[in-house]
Amino acid sequence: MELKVQCDCGQKFKFDVEPANGRMPFAINCPACGTDGTEKANVLIQQSGYVGESLPVAQLVAAAPPPPIAAAAVPSRLRINSTAPAASAHTPPPIAPTPAAPRPFPGMARPTAPAPAEASGKKPPNFWLGLVGGFLGVFLGATIYFLVFKYSGHRIGLLGIGVGFLGGLGAHFLGRGEGSKELGGITAILAIAGIIIAQYLVALGWWHEAVRDIEDAGYATSVTEAKEVVKAIPTGSDAEIKTYLVKQATDDGEDAKSVSDNDVKEFHDKQLPEFQDLASGKETKEQYFAKNNIDPKEMKKVADEGESTFKGIFLLLLLGKLNLISTVAAAGLAYRMTANA
Repeated sequence: MELKVQCDCGQKFKFDVEPANGRMPFAINCPACGTDGTEKANVLIQQSGYVGESLPVAQLVAAAPPPPIAAAAVPSRLRINSTAPAASAHTPPPIAPTPAAPRPFPGMARPTAPAPAEASGKKPPNFWLGLVGGFLGVFLGATIYFLVFKYSGHRIGLLGIGVGFLGGLGAHFLGRGEGSKELGGITAILAIAGIIIAQYLVALGWWHEAVRDIEDAGYATSVTEAKEVVKAIPTGSDAEIKTYLVKQATDDGEDAKSVSDNDVKEFHDKQLPEFQDLASGKETKEQYFAKNNIDPKEMKKVADEGESTFKGIFLLLLLGKLNLISTVAAAGLAYRMTANA
């Protein structure tokens, strides 16, 4: 049968044993502090009702000296007038019987008691410090996951697993190998929560950028494009304009010979001044909206009504196949590292 014993120091340990006459066939000690746990194991065996194999009592319990024989209640009528011989100085004292060693379980060596934690200088395991370590590890892993995900735009599955690894490492290290299933389960939950929160913040950041683009109505993009055009045509000469237009036509898959002198003149007289005004900031955002018939209030209304779009982005991140696999793997790794499984 399998026995699970919890020492008074808080350490839990388990082992397989074949009881003999309903008791332990050998002594056991706590692996953390060295305290004898045989009686606790005997109580568990008796509660289970499992007797096991039958062995002579002398092999299970230490032989105790026989109790003194009580005097008879009725005095004896026989009297002997001889005196008891005096004890000789050379007569050795009576030898108490040597306790019989408990019979070890077949195929299992008798466990030796480790040195107490206090004597070896090793601090005992601590559940609460393990919980703090799991939280700090998950927080560090989720922060790294968020930064890489946000600035690279890619969900890297190994980073999700790294959240679970750092959480399990922190719980095991600060908890000094506490190794309980409870701490392992909590650390696994923390790993899942850290991954979900990191993905939520990434999706929220993307949505805020989309809202700004909607309310901006392309003004910032137009300014960036105008600066690139002015940089390509610094002097505004016809040669620079023609070179720019030929490059644009080639990039669009058109024939470069289709760029005529009229195209160069029209660009010089109409489009180039607009680009220059946008690049220099001479044309403000309000003027840009007015010229393109854009209503700022309508753009803000469209942005405010897009909450469902944000929810869709978040669910897309959360329910992705790769994300689900990495999240489950992170939780499993955190549990295994924390619970010493």
